[in-house]
Amino acid sequence: MTLAKSAKSIRRADSLAQVSRVMWRDLDKRIEDVYTRYILEVDDIKTLGNLYLSRSRDYDPIRSSGLLYTEVINSTHISTGRRDLGVFRINEKKELERTFERNAQLWYSQSPSGSLLVFVAPYTSNAGKANESEIIIGKYKLPTSVSHSEIKRHFRIFFKYCSCTSQNNAVSLRNYLYRQWLLFNDLRYKNSFRSQGFRLLERILLLIVGGISVWAILYVDGKI
Repeated sequence: MTLAKSAKSIRRADSLAQVSRVMWRDLDKRIEDVYTRYILEVDDIKTLGNLYLSRSRDYDPIRSSGLLYTEVINSTHISTGRRDLGVFRINEKKELERTFERNAQLWYSQSPSGSLLVFVAPYTSNAGKANESEIIIGKYKLPTSVSHSEIKRHFRIFFKYCSCTSQNNAVSLRNYLYRQWLLFNDLRYKNSFRSQGFRLLERILLLIVGGISVWAILYVDGKI
């Protein structure tokens, strides 16, 4: 590629990134609309530990910088508060403390190019720890690709993930398998899961072939 073509390609990408960052504002409004509807379900939301919405621009130094949302890396977080697990434990200081879990998250993060990743993160707890720290549940080239219905789908995944990573519910095999399914669909782990699947299939085939070979030998020897 010539210098002129390289420069043209970069300028075009810069322009598209700027357009995509402009689209963030409408996406942020759609996320807030869906969030606002869910927090009206007071009793259920309270069970999760309540639900809070925050944005990267709500915090310093971005908040005090005067920068526009098109000039920063945007993110919007939906997070739970703290919920009591109803029992005590002995901590590292040999003191009794209440067990709790908190801060399960659904968040939308925009890259410098304007593309978008959607994550969920499990409850953190002083009573136990989830194996995973975060899982990607969506990847979009443009914020306009994320409709109200798609955001609702993200929230449904998040609510189920809260249920699956809550300490009193995490022992369920069904919940464990759901978490593994989410990991399998995370683009960062797909190759790893596929290679593990191929190795498992290879072992199964070796057992089958080995069993057939033994059966054939016994058959030829007239022992079966």
